[in-house]
Amino acid sequence: MKEGYYSLVLHAHLPFVRHEEENRLEERWLFEAITETYIPLLWSLESASVKGAVTISFSPPLMEMLADRILQERYVDYLLKTEELIGKEETLAKDESMSELVSFYKERYQKIKKTFLEWDKNILQAFRHLAEQGLVTLMTSAATHAFLPYVKTKAAIRSQVVEGIRTFEKHFGWRPLGFWLPECAIAPGIDRILIEEGIRYTFVDEHSVLHAEPTPSKKSGAPIYSPHGLLLFPRHTDLSSHVWSSTLGYPGDVDYREFYRDIAYEREWDYIKPYVHPEGIRIDTGLKHKRITGNVEEKEIYVRNWALNKVHAHATHFIESIHKEIEKHGEQCFPPYIMVTPFDAELFGHWWYEGPEWIEAILLKGKDSISFISPEEYLRRHYQDFDTCHVSFSTWGRDGYGDVWLNERNAYIYSHLHRMEQDLAVATAVHCAPSPIEKRMLKQMVREWMLAVSSDWAFILDNQSAAQYADERFRSHVTRFDHLKEKLLEKNCHEDDIAYMERTYPFLEDVDETLFISPHDRYVQEMYHAEKPPQRNILMLSWEYPPMVVGGLSRHVFDLSRTMVSKGDEVHVITSFVDGYPEYEVNQGVHVHRIRGLQPEAASFYDWVASLNVAMAKYVEKLARKHTFDLIHAHDWLVSVAAKSLKAYLELPLIATIHATEHGRNDGIHSSLQHEIHQKEWELMYEAKRVIVCSDYMKEEVQTLFDLPEEKITIIANGVDEELIRPKQINQFDLPLNNKFTVFSVGRIVKEKGYQTVIEAAEIIRERERQIQFVIAGKGPMLEEYRLQVQERGLEEYIQFLGYISDDERNEWFQRCDATVFPSLYEPFGIVALEGMAAGKATIVSDTGGLRGIIEHGENGLRMIPGDAQSLASQVLYLYNHPILREGLATQGFRDLKTKFNWNTIAEQTQRVIDRCLDKKLLVVSE
Repeated sequence: MKEGYYSLVLHAHLPFVRHEEENRLEERWLFEAITETYIPLLWSLESASVKGAVTISFSPPLMEMLADRILQERYVDYLLKTEELIGKEETLAKDESMSELVSFYKERYQKIKKTFLEWDKNILQAFRHLAEQGLVTLMTSAATHAFLPYVKTKAAIRSQVVEGIRTFEKHFGWRPLGFWLPECAIAPGIDRILIEEGIRYTFVDEHSVLHAEPTPSKKSGAPIYSPHGLLLFPRHTDLSSHVWSSTLGYPGDVDYREFYRDIAYEREWDYIKPYVHPEGIRIDTGLKHKRITGNVEEKEIYVRNWALNKVHAHATHFIESIHKEIEKHGEQCFPPYIMVTPFDAELFGHWWYEGPEWIEAILLKGKDSISFISPEEYLRRHYQDFDTCHVSFSTWGRDGYGDVWLNERNAYIYSHLHRMEQDLAVATAVHCAPSPIEKRMLKQMVREWMLAVSSDWAFILDNQSAAQYADERFRSHVTRFDHLKEKLLEKNCHEDDIAYMERTYPFLEDVDETLFISPHDRYVQEMYHAEKPPQRNILMLSWEYPPMVVGGLSRHVFDLSRTMVSKGDEVHVITSFVDGYPEYEVNQGVHVHRIRGLQPEAASFYDWVASLNVAMAKYVEKLARKHTFDLIHAHDWLVSVAAKSLKAYLELPLIATIHATEHGRNDGIHSSLQHEIHQKEWELMYEAKRVIVCSDYMKEEVQTLFDLPEEKITIIANGVDEELIRPKQINQFDLPLNNKFTVFSVGRIVKEKGYQTVIEAAEIIRERERQIQFVIAGKGPMLEEYRLQVQERGLEEYIQFLGYISDDERNEWFQRCDATVFPSLYEPFGIVALEGMAAGKATIVSDTGGLRGIIEHGENGLRMIPGDAQSLASQVLYLYNHPILREGLATQGFRDLKTKFNWNTIAEQTQRVIDRCLDKKLLVVSE
């Protein structure tokens, strides 16, 4: 019995053309590909519902652009503009053929917009959904589609591979097994790096396998293993030529839509002007009314039904061709014969308009007679049956080698690219312990090299299609790289410089610059750090520490302590015992000691705290027999008794961080208990050599309340680790989905957090009849009262109090919402506002306390008047009505989070305060 498998592989890729300014011509490349290729492909794959037949590779530049909120909004504008043009075209339709064609476009663009919005403007999630159903297999490619055989160093090749895999995992949630080699370019050694990074298979041109040594026993009828175990699937040349061939390929049929006849060049200028480039340049609108017709100047009108008839005829022919190949080679076994046809995805739809429908027809017509299989499944079934051979340098380009990417038109780029690789190796070795801003500059140097090394620029320079743009982009990235290198060498690093570069090409949120460190330099660094003793031994006192999280203090101590450890300190955190957790553990390098209070069942919280302090002091007195500490760092009044006692017993300097005051929480001191707590706060600050507060507001508060001298106070902002805000798995929870604009908040449900204002603002929103909802998470004494108010006012559709949610659920709400709000009446700092910024959302805060120091109104977020519902409603409506400005605020907020509120910076500032207390010579750090 003759047997054979068929697999269709598509590679989706565009160069990174996301610019800060709007209306760039190159941005249209993405919009046209979404409209004509990616969304129609979704329809075809879902409609056919054939499992295992299609594999799609998404390149990192394309993934980053498809997930970019600003580009998503610009694409919606592009669709709306096109729909408006279609409406004008309806008035010009003078005959039945033209009317039918315009009606086709009208329905198609409506469906495209509907699909785009259904997936929250991120069609990557739609492809992920298809993958989870088994209707498509997904994989990735090199970080910027570099032509890997022409990359000089192994470190640079590994960087392209690692960042490609990481980007795929970020957007899809799992690591791929397959990897598309840009231009199917293979060379000895690349396979080893791919295997080491967990990749199991890729694709090469047929001649790569036919010319392998030794000659494979199955010729090109089966994949082969490379020397390092990477499975290489050869392209089936004969089958592919039915599509690729410029003379005999299906796309050239007379009844298919003509790519080169767009109405932008056929209509009068006054008519078409609003729909082309604002600078007066005629550019494709996407509306093409002609069919190929033949090799004639005058083209006939495009008839959709004729084109679809040809789609089915060509699909039938292709299936017959597959059967003929099986008839010739189907007796092969161990492994069975397989035909793989890799194509650029954009061929289907963009260049060959009917291509996605052809794929659908292939799947539907062939599902009963063809054995479709994915390369992954074929590998899983037959992994023991493949030959191992050596392959030489080859590509699927002109003449099968690298002439397209290295010739007299583009050769000049490689001397720069290779020099940049060497510069990265030197820079990462020299700056082995970079400051936060130096680290950002090193990472940006990697990004600039990556964007410069894209194979697209060499390809465009070769065919001269958009050569000026390719040359400008290449030279721009080289210039920016050299500027960064010079600033690093001069120790002249400025926040404005790096922030501008990060903003102008927001590609790859994070990259691993250490991949460019050579094995020798890495060994030297590791040995140096291994021999280096701790810089400081810190005793840190905090009544709460994860998993006990009552407020922001727990998270602050957790992030600060682990970051200080990463910078060479030894930190011991003394905290309260939590059932189910060890009394002692080393967590991310931090020594955590959980202490049982002497009265765990004390009648009042104040008494419980007092007994905890006594137990802490006794424990540390014993601990100090084995460990020598340099300094005590106490957090808030709850550890003040232990801090004061240990300062005297150990004769150590004391630092106190004050996160909030009892006076501020209660708008005054109104009871004897509050007076006792107020007194403990004063005692802690009196005993401390330095007092740290998180904002100008808190500095003024402690100066006023406790008459502290200004020179004793240091302001160090809070921070947040954005990695802890990201959901571990998208759509992990069954959260309600709808099309409403969602404003999310999380916090303790107490009066000082200002959620009464949100309820009142929701009433104003209802009067405006806007599709907006507030979602508030958290627990507290006011929760049931607020829920009752929502019910009594009939606001269930506009505001929802969730109650307690887990960190993972919180993270997913941050991911799904459109904006965040924190309407506090009193807020010493407001770490939750940083969490909103870390989630990449536009953030609204009250113009009060520490929040005022985080958000600059109209720059990185919006401020509202505390307790003013009208003010809050106005800010929400502003974000609702201005999506592009909303994304701009969110982007700047995230940038500020990464710089001003970065834990590395906070830890360094804290270390400086410690050094002052220890009278150490201060280390000057570039800022």
